[in-house]
Amino acid sequence: MSFYRHFVERDDFEIFVATDSAEVEQYQVPYPFLRFGIPKWLKRMQHTRFYRWFWQYNQSIAGYFVPHQVWQAARLFNPDLVFTIGGSWNWTARLAQRVARRLGVPLAASFNDWFDFGVLMHPYFRGSIERAFRRFYRDCDLAFCTSEGMLEALGPHPNAHVLYPIGTSMGGSQRDFLPFISNGRPATVFFAGSLSFWYGPMLERLVLASSDSPLRFEIFGSHIHATWSRSFDTFARTAGVYRGQVSFDQLKMHVQDADLLLLPMGFGDECAQTERTSFKTKFLDYLTFQKPIIIWGPDYCSAIHAGREFDAAECYTSPDATGCIASLENVARSPERQKQLVANAHRMYENRFEPSRIHAVLLRECEKLARRQRR
Repeated sequence: MSFYRHFVERDDFEIFVATDSAEVEQYQVPYPFLRFGIPKWLKRMQHTRFYRWFWQYNQSIAGYFVPHQVWQAARLFNPDLVFTIGGSWNWTARLAQRVARRLGVPLAASFNDWFDFGVLMHPYFRGSIERAFRRFYRDCDLAFCTSEGMLEALGPHPNAHVLYPIGTSMGGSQRDFLPFISNGRPATVFFAGSLSFWYGPMLERLVLASSDSPLRFEIFGSHIHATWSRSFDTFARTAGVYRGQVSFDQLKMHVQDADLLLLPMGFGDECAQTERTSFKTKFLDYLTFQKPIIIWGPDYCSAIHAGREFDAAECYTSPDATGCIASLENVARSPERQKQLVANAHRMYENRFEPSRIHAVLLRECEKLARRQRR
């Protein structure tokens, strides 16, 4: 979504997309694309008991071999630079690097997530994949890091820049904020985002902890990879807590009826580096919804740092779900705190996260790189 907003919704770039994702064929996309895949024999082997070993081949070696149709399309398009996603790690990043080097054009990459986020890998090869990830970062002609935490974790680079995700625009939708006042009705807590990984269990614990609370939850997202329990899935659907996956335009309509916006960030060693280095696009979208934001996550995560810097969100930093419910209730009971949070979120949006400000960083650095190449 973030790079769709950069490259498609704005007309500063002419693009051609080559991808191994089947999802591109599910939409009427307004740009030319080529979908390619791994060899059929490898795809078959990934569905056997040896799948971890063949995923390792995919992550470490497959990217060295550029499919003929990709190379042909790249030569025909004749780009000024090649852009790819460097993190989390995927074999297509190295493929993009090979194409850029063969064409003799610069390689730009965005590092949105830590190398292992959502990546299937054999534990034996974890170290080698991380080394490849870090080496790829150093070899890029231009590197965009999604947060200060990512830039710090990846280390020195001669041409690396922080490029926050680009959220939706507030545009002319600004209106006077009316705080929630109970008058006997529950406060609606809204969440839209990933239900996979550690987020599903976090949401499950939170909703179950609210059984005696004057809060009502509405959760939007794809159920395909939801990691909450089957029993909770049944409950959430029956109780109207889980509202399914809807388009962004529909989401903006649903959020108008919400009172509080929830942003969970994972606790625990297994996700600590991911939450230190990532920056959630939905946080920036939340800023434009003009409702109080509550972040539930550890002290070290990027969202807590930004939220506290501007006092743009109520921050609860313990993994205890009951305490988070209390924090939500406290905000719901305080109209003055709600007004303060919304006003500070607006200031945060204007000062740092206004979309044209973020886009200008990407445009400026890509143009500098292309001009340097033409000399």
